[in-house]
Amino acid sequence: MFDDLVERYDLLNSVLSFGMDHWWRRRTVAAIGPAPGRILDLGCGSGALTGRLPAGSRAVGVDTSGRMLAEARRRLGPGPALVQGSAFRLPFADGSFDAAVSGFVLRNLHDLAAAFGELHRVLRGGGRIALVDITEPANRAFRRMFDAYFGTVAPAVGSLVGRRDAYRYLVHSLAQIPPGPEMAALLTRAGFAHVRPRPLTGGIVTLLTGTKPGD
Repeated sequence: MFDDLVERYDLLNSVLSFGMDHWWRRRTVAAIGPAPGRILDLGCGSGALTGRLPAGSRAVGVDTSGRMLAEARRRLGPGPALVQGSAFRLPFADGSFDAAVSGFVLRNLHDLAAAFGELHRVLRGGGRIALVDITEPANRAFRRMFDAYFGTVAPAVGSLVGRRDAYRYLVHSLAQIPPGPEMAALLTRAGFAHVRPRPLTGGIVTLLTGTKPGD
């Protein structure tokens, strides 16, 4: 499905979020600190988050979509390593990375526990994670507005570019992502420590941070 969205994916996401997606990505990068070494961008897509990783770091993006990776290469040039692969079987050795990030990919993963286990495996001891995704707000009134907005506006915007069904899927994917505290519990069970779910923008986005115990 994502192969069909390459040309306008980032633009439409910015339109739907009123440009706040740029700020959410900046917060995600800031959460791992300055130039921590080799950084994995899980589900890197067209490179919107990869391109924001600290100068001096060694960025590696992984994604299942070949067309998204091709767009990331066009956008980012030869700097980052871009690898086609699955979040459930990452093509990297144990302890390969000093940090890992992801931007708006968790809701598309059918087995978060397995993906979090793989993230834990490929991080070195002391490695940090920062994972951001859209979540339903805890406040009931705000949640109703959130659901109404994404349930009507996202498919309507998608229809303008002939991709209504794809954006309808993106709306439905929000229903399968657990609340922030539940995802934090999954990360803890995967072996991460100091896990913290941080609601952003009234809880319509959650930033999950944590550390792999060790060095």
